[in-house]
Amino acid sequence: MKLALSIPRTRPAHLVSIPAPEGCESLLLQLTGAGQRLTAERDPSSPVYHVNLPALEGKAEVNFEVSELDSADSATGIATNDADGKLDVEVAGSPFMTFHHTTNYPKPVINPILSPNGTNMLRESMEAWGEGEHPWQRGLTLMQGAINGVDCWNERPDRPGFGRTTQDDISISHNPLSLLIESDNTWYEGDHPLMTDSRSYRLFDSGRDAVVLDIAHTLKASHGTVTIGDTKEGGFLCIRVNPSMNANAEGNMRNAYGATDEKGCWSLPSHWMDYYGPVGDETVGFAIFDHPQNFRYPTTWHVRGYGLFAPNCWMFKPNHHLPEGESLTFRWRVTVHMSDTVQADIANRFLDYVDGPRAEWE
Repeated sequence: MKLALSIPRTRPAHLVSIPAPEGCESLLLQLTGAGQRLTAERDPSSPVYHVNLPALEGKAEVNFEVSELDSADSATGIATNDADGKLDVEVAGSPFMTFHHTTNYPKPVINPILSPNGTNMLRESMEAWGEGEHPWQRGLTLMQGAINGVDCWNERPDRPGFGRTTQDDISISHNPLSLLIESDNTWYEGDHPLMTDSRSYRLFDSGRDAVVLDIAHTLKASHGTVTIGDTKEGGFLCIRVNPSMNANAEGNMRNAYGATDEKGCWSLPSHWMDYYGPVGDETVGFAIFDHPQNFRYPTTWHVRGYGLFAPNCWMFKPNHHLPEGESLTFRWRVTVHMSDTVQADIANRFLDYVDGPRAEWE
């Protein structure tokens, strides 16, 4: 196979996505050309390949000979340890995050996500079913407040009308470009199943200045029609930042249109949102990119000065009905970055995500 890439903008070395050639199902491709030999890795949730391109000038054209690869060495910059329902992940030689996947919490959750100096960028987890200020906002979670009329956002033990999510299966794979965590889950009210989902967390090998975590979340109407209701309590993706980063303290929020406060960001559409601020002696942030193929793109946002940060396409909109047997997939990119929105080049990183090189296969 031959691949010709045209680069729309001048960019430093960066991660790009390339549409898969028709009929190609290989998990890995080798790209050879322009003095480079690159490995491309197929996305687990869509027919595209991801590859790290070198720095290139805008309008440059690069040609590659492409062949399928049976295997390649795993990414050297990512290490894991999975024990007692906790997956600890290191990136670039330092601890980065922990994925909790036991029934100790009412939902699977990621916490902590650590800055390069080792400070948690998330609010510390509150105990399951605990009291306090929004204890269910315990890190990076996938949740929503109106699934068939059941609140799967708030948590109330043993009370009708409130839900929980249980992980049924998990797989962890180390690949040439990324670590991939895939799981199947069931959403319940009490012992009654509401729906199932499959989700993937794909963490790319990188330096610590900007770590890329791609999340794919497929909702499945496995137990009858699913009604996803109009609610500000959503998601599905939700992040609660360290209080030192709160926008009503020393932190900041900023959307794709330049709005920098709740009035300009909350409940309004934007292709991306960034939330950054100080932790310890560092300035760090989370940028969430909405995928162009997501339902109701660009999403509206449930983002608060007290540190809540969630793309939410459900608020102030009609209920959505997912017929039995059908599914709905959401994709987001979370960029965990150093410095502020401008210094971290968030606007261009979003364009790398949605408007990559033009590809021609032959």
